[in-house]
Amino acid sequence: MNDNLTDPDSDFGALNEAHETRERFAGTAAPARPDPIAAPPTDASLKEAAAPRPPLRLTPEQVAKGLGWFSLALGVVELLAPNATRQATGVRHGKNLLQAYGVREIATGIGLLTAKDPQPWLWARVGGDALDLATLATDLGSGNEKRRSTAWSMLAVMGVTALDVWAADAARRAAQAAAQPVHDYSDRVGMALSPDEMRGKAADAMQAAPDMQMPSALKPYTLH
Repeated sequence: MNDNLTDPDSDFGALNEAHETRERFAGTAAPARPDPIAAPPTDASLKEAAAPRPPLRLTPEQVAKGLGWFSLALGVVELLAPNATRQATGVRHGKNLLQAYGVREIATGIGLLTAKDPQPWLWARVGGDALDLATLATDLGSGNEKRRSTAWSMLAVMGVTALDVWAADAARRAAQAAAQPVHDYSDRVGMALSPDEMRGKAADAMQAAPDMQMPSALKPYTLH
């Protein structure tokens, strides 16, 4: 007998063993493997990924709320730690003045956070910024050992002043836009006359010229 031929009994036993192994592991879930051949990205997904993100735009109300919290924080620092504020800014005035400025900032912050119209409080911040700049300017003399800190403080206040002016002007323009009357065009139909009067007007206007119309003698022979 040829040795290359396989014994049927051994093949049958191997099949039974494979069948038992498959049944034994049938209830075990195979670990998930990443698909090596992932679906290619579609044109829509590529366009969405390449589309530029819209810039972050803050409304005047959001800016006003942020300035309100900034005023509260600055006011608390000036009120509770006037000496530390003097050291940081190079201001040589007494702590009573800084504490008064702190009370002003706290009042302005509360107004910005609670008022429906932030315009007056934003312009109050602009006025307070002008007062702060004037106070810092008096400490820029040669006798001030920390005039460098005072100069940096003035630059910071100038930046905040520009933001306050922008926010106040934006709030003013938003209030003016909201006060504009709203026109109601719900009763407009786009026709010069009522629908009943307009019915058939287009058909009359679209009639062919007399020389382009069918001769009356041929009308009985036309197909309808």
